[in-house]
Amino acid sequence: MAAVITKQVLAGIRLVNGGLALTVPNVVGGRLGVSTTTSPGLGYAFRLFGVRTVLIGIQLWRTPAVAGNRVIHETILIHGADTAAALIVYTMGELPRKGARLAVGISAVNTALAVLLNWQVRRTPS
Repeated sequence: MAAVITKQVLAGIRLVNGGLALTVPNVVGGRLGVSTTTSPGLGYAFRLFGVRTVLIGIQLWRTPAVAGNRVIHETILIHGADTAAALIVYTMGELPRKGARLAVGISAVNTALAVLLNWQVRRTPS
């Protein structure tokens, strides 16, 4: 049961963040300290991120929380890569510090949830 809750929380975060990036990229940009008004290409990039994130969230929401599930196993890679990308942006100063810290924090929480989810499904008897 714990794995199901963790899976739903992780999927929910994906659906909310992706939905916001897809529908109101200016809000996401504002939270990261960048403007889609002065850099309109950012709106496009946020929408692309949003589509990807929503699709991953839906896929995760719908998949069973069982050991050996490819979708659940891949969450560590996906969220780990997101965290690495956020850390690179932070260290290179490509976002304002506050926005970069927010991106790292959200990505790191998602990675921790992915690791927890994988641990939970491996410990759950079939």
